[in-house]
Parts: sequence; C-alpha cells; structure tokens
Amino acid sequence: MVAKKKSKFDNKFKSTTPADSRTANVRTERKVKDDLPKLSLNFKDFDFNQCPPGQTFEQWQKEAMLSVLMQKFIDVCSNNIIEAKEKRLLKVYGDFPTNSKFSIPTYITGNVQWGTIQRIGGQKPRLAGYIIGSVFYPVFLDKDHQFYPSTKR
Repeated sequence: MVAKKKSKFDNKFKSTTPADSRTANVRTERKVKDDLPKLSLNFKDFDFNQCPPGQTFEQWQKEAMLSVLMQKFIDVCSNNIIEAKEKRLLKVYGDFPTNSKFSIPTYITGNVQWGTIQRIGGQKPRLAGYIIGSVFYPVFLDKDHQFYPSTKR
C-alpha cells in the first residue's frame, strides 16, 4: 500500500471525524419573529367601573371611535408582539404606571406586563391592558391618554 504524499496545500486543520465537523456543534438559533404566534385579544378582565377616567363602548360608538378600534384589532392581531411593537401599534410599559388616573382592578393579580394599543384614530386614544405571552387583555378604553399621562414637550 502506498501512502499519499502530503502536499503543501493540504489543510492541516481539516477535521477527520464527524464529531469535529462544523455542523456538529451548531447552536440553536433564537426564535425569529416569523415563528412567533400572532397576537390575540381576550376581554375577560375589561373594567367598566372606572368611567371616568375611562369610557364605555357606547361612548366610543357615539363618537364614531368604535369602528376605528375594530379596524385596529384587525391590524394588531395580524402581527406578532415584535412586529406590533416595531410598527408602533403596541407599547409595552411593564409595570402599571405610577401616575395613571386608573387603578389596577382587584381581580387582576400576579406579575403582568401593562401596555397600550395605540394610534386609534389620533394621538391620544388608547386601549390599555396587559400582555401575557401573545395575548393582550384589554382593561380600559382611554380616549384622553389618562392611563399613562405624559407632559407636553
């Protein structure tokens, strides 16, 4: 048997075993936004007891804002949470705002991420609620931006 003569162009670092190959030690990739579930809505914790500062669906209907809100639901639910944040449809605050004109209903317990669905027919109107996973739980209709009031710049 004749041994193969090494040339100066042979790769001395080339792996000879499958375990040492580049594909054997692949890290798992992070979940990309296309793999995340689309947002959905669950109205089980909606609070009509804080009107004002909030409003009812009837008030939004009288002001022709309810149909705009319904269209916003379609927009929001066609995106996952990352896409909704990137498109500025959804703002996640984390903790309940300390300067809010609303208060946390007693039936909402645990550590939840509070946020708002924004751009509902203008700059001020919002739907405030909380997020668990890919589900947004609306709690307050807020046409006057009282959930997380900010000072004018």
